[in-house]
Amino acid sequence: MSDTTESELEQHGDMPEREEGGFGVRSPFSHDLHPTAQKILAAAKNILRERGYQGMTLQAISAEAHVNKAGVWYYFGGKQRLVHALLEDVVIRESRHFGDEAPVGATIPERVDLLIGSAAQVGERLQRFAAFYELLPEASRDEELHEHLMAMYQAWYDWADEILSPAIADSEASDRRSAGLGQFASLLLDGIFLQMIVAAPGFDLEAALGHARRSLSHLTTMDAEGPTEPALLS
Repeated sequence: MSDTTESELEQHGDMPEREEGGFGVRSPFSHDLHPTAQKILAAAKNILRERGYQGMTLQAISAEAHVNKAGVWYYFGGKQRLVHALLEDVVIRESRHFGDEAPVGATIPERVDLLIGSAAQVGERLQRFAAFYELLPEASRDEELHEHLMAMYQAWYDWADEILSPAIADSEASDRRSAGLGQFASLLLDGIFLQMIVAAPGFDLEAALGHARRSLSHLTTMDAEGPTEPALLS
């Protein structure tokens, strides 16, 4: 690609149209990526994992992807939009099971296992999500990225709610309880991932996953049985 500027590309009508994403926020890139855009995204992800966010400069990305900096502007509109694309790529594509539906007639343990996974699966997910945890501090500080991040988490909450909530009595109380299951599942998994990153000598992954499964199974069973609301502590 030549050293064409973004403004020149816009004048020629060659800038790719940015489409709406599935999270209710504007997606920074086409989901049908051009091969060059895929190279740029892969290069940015590699740099992020190996050198962290501060090392992910446009110069480093262009060198890693073997394209000039105008290519980043052409396909993503700059570093911030590229970070948006990385967030979506990691959360949607790298998760690999995000959006999967529980089989018809799946038991509660089977539903929980779809979210939690085995120790080997969790280890693989952590490797794939390494870039996400590098981006998390930056995304939390930047207003636009924070909005994008919140929308992604909400989408994950909603999906987890559907996985963990088999057909239960249709009531406002049960809706409120099931709406919290996805958030609690995210809290458990994020905590386990962070403990794996810290790698404290006493951390027992198998035990943590077992506790997570039992906790979610218990709460999901309570939802299915329609428990009464617990009294508030005074």
